[in-house]
Amino acid sequence: MTRPAILKLLRWTGTGLAAVLTVWFVAQLLISDIGSARDALTPALIAITGGLAVLYAGLGAALAFGWSRLIGVFGGSPDGQMRLHAVTQVMKYLPGNVFHLAGRHGMARRKALSHETLLLAALAETGLLVLAALLVGLLAVGMLAMPDPAILAGLGAALLAGAALVAGLGVWKWRHVGPPLQRVWRARGALALLLPVYLGFFAVYGAIGGLLLSALSPTMTASLLPLTAGAFALAWLAGFLTPGAPAGIGVRESVLLLILSPFAGAGPVLLLAALARVVTILGDTFLAAAASLLAGLTPSTTPAESDWETSLGRS
Repeated sequence: MTRPAILKLLRWTGTGLAAVLTVWFVAQLLISDIGSARDALTPALIAITGGLAVLYAGLGAALAFGWSRLIGVFGGSPDGQMRLHAVTQVMKYLPGNVFHLAGRHGMARRKALSHETLLLAALAETGLLVLAALLVGLLAVGMLAMPDPAILAGLGAALLAGAALVAGLGVWKWRHVGPPLQRVWRARGALALLLPVYLGFFAVYGAIGGLLLSALSPTMTASLLPLTAGAFALAWLAGFLTPGAPAGIGVRESVLLLILSPFAGAGPVLLLAALARVVTILGDTFLAAAASLLAGLTPSTTPAESDWETSLGRS
């Protein structure tokens, strides 16, 4: 099977999984007893949700800042990269979950950035996001009930098989993947300095989830905040790693339900997942609109193009 055929199969598999999980989540939302949780959907909470969407837009700006720094780490000019990242992020909601990456790459190429710089930056960004999500996700692991040993064995076998497949592909194509990986490894010091940006993203993202859940569930306490933060990080990671799932739709919501419902009840978590999706969609839209507005107001030939990057710490 050719590489394009394998990628197409993976995307269709991920899309199918996301569709099944979305249907399952919506079905749970319709049949579950969410009366008490629905009573918490007051105008005040709706207003708070809008405010949290603005906060999430700020988190998106932090990720855009990280992207611009990564471009600089690998030899490119970071000028305009924050705005480009912000504008293209909304494309992740299109079926396929790759159009934001393709759009970012294509638009960055117009700024004379090399394929190599963009590939290395994307590879490093993926690694930092996955590492940060795993580290924050550990907050939830210690609070979860241990699953059946058979399930653990199956998950372990799947992880080992996946690792063996990745390692085998790496050895097979080492002459192609080796040099980029070596360059990323040599830049590990600079990447370590950027890790707090991604850790902060998941920490605040989890805090958003904790605030929403505290308004929806009377059983939510401060002791469950680490669990909520970890659950949101793991849910994001599951959606991110599922090929073809637009912005992890269906996958994130299902993971949140599986992890949090034993602690806060199915009804509140169902509404939490729905509100969290509203927050992320609105936040990404707000950020893209602000970046587009800035592009319209600021000529690209002037230094003011990057004013908002300067405000976030650009030297």
